[in-house]
Amino acid sequence: MVKIWFRRTKMGYIGLMTKTNKLNHNFQKSRSEILDKREQKVRELLKHAYYNSEFYHEYYSSYGIRDGDIREIPINKIPSIDKKIFVENFNRIVTDKRVNLQHIERFLMKEKSRDKKYLDEYAIVHSSGSTGKPTCFIYDRNSWETILAAGFRACKGEVGLKEAISKSLRGLRVLYVAATEGRFGGAMAANSGIKGFGFRPLLLNINLSLELWIDKINRFNPDVIIGYPSAIKILCDLISDNKIKINVFRVITGGEPTTREQRRYFQSVLHTDIFNIYGASESIIMGLERDTYQGFYIFDDINYLEVEEEHTFITPLYNYSQPLIRYKLTDKLMSAERLENEALPFSKIKEIMGRNEEIMWFINDKGEKDFLHPLIINTLEAEGIIGYQFVQRSNRMFEIRVELRQGADFNTTQNQLRKQMDNILKEKKLLYLNYRIKQVNTVSAKPTCLQAAP
Repeated sequence: MVKIWFRRTKMGYIGLMTKTNKLNHNFQKSRSEILDKREQKVRELLKHAYYNSEFYHEYYSSYGIRDGDIREIPINKIPSIDKKIFVENFNRIVTDKRVNLQHIERFLMKEKSRDKKYLDEYAIVHSSGSTGKPTCFIYDRNSWETILAAGFRACKGEVGLKEAISKSLRGLRVLYVAATEGRFGGAMAANSGIKGFGFRPLLLNINLSLELWIDKINRFNPDVIIGYPSAIKILCDLISDNKIKINVFRVITGGEPTTREQRRYFQSVLHTDIFNIYGASESIIMGLERDTYQGFYIFDDINYLEVEEEHTFITPLYNYSQPLIRYKLTDKLMSAERLENEALPFSKIKEIMGRNEEIMWFINDKGEKDFLHPLIINTLEAEGIIGYQFVQRSNRMFEIRVELRQGADFNTTQNQLRKQMDNILKEKKLLYLNYRIKQVNTVSAKPTCLQAAP
């Protein structure tokens, strides 16, 4: 069955492998070659945005930047954008005039399949909303293939492409355990990448009960695991308790910070190196951390990342349909000096700060521990809602605090939230829990994060 599916998608597979091979050559380039390539790419993107994006043309002109300046102006002198500017000017930033945010929102309401592309061309990715209201980003075919190729390049490690091709033909089993519903960047890329490179996928929704985790993982017997560190931690606990028996050769984490303690624990249980991917909805594959790297390498061949004391700015160098030029991220990064004999020719950072996903642990109706993950909760939607906040009151009770727009009807919002929450608890087999929905004047600056009760 796997071989039949592979033959059907052979052209896409060959294209992805070709792009991976091209990106892989950059690992062997010198630092100066990478910087020259990055400079060339950012100038090409600037020129494209200036002439093809209504927003950027007007925005830069308002700062006195003309077409002749695009070739020489220092990058840090170009005015930046943030999420607010991006959302307010979505339809004017894109360079394909068929793309419209309102149409995208209708498309997302109607089309639940991740494989279905907007206008049959664009992958739509939602941010998790852990730092505010979720936002969507678009990737055309070329951009999406670049992400998948960059992800495979990072995750294959020292495995050569010929060996990788051989493994894909043998149907390598890849487990992805995270929030698999919706259009989060990690789930979208994992789903497309695992299938696109010819591997056998199991996308395990982190919201399933631990009983189902055990059954599905043991049956699947994965060779590779990809997931949130919080999910890998739970998986390792199950292995340590002899509830799951697997033998994997690659473990890939992402979506949350991975601590040194977690890394050591994962390695002690799974007996393999940990490949930690740094990415965001704005650019899904940005960097890679491994023990031997002593930090993260930032992939300068596909991203222009500027690390400042208080801010980080990202410019994906491959997205011409929705250019993000000097987009301010909420992540705070700590730069690292490059040494003489670095493994890769890319920029380095020591640490990623500004991300914090907390899991709420409860006791189910069997008296066993189970949890709710914040990225599952972030899928909640309701009319008139500005933000919401979860507060755990006990191991059997939690509270949802909601902030509403002026004039919004609390009863309508409450009914919509309760219907969705009940479905989440039913799937998780946590119907035994009690919860209440409470209207408040304001929630914290991070409205969807989980917080302990005061």
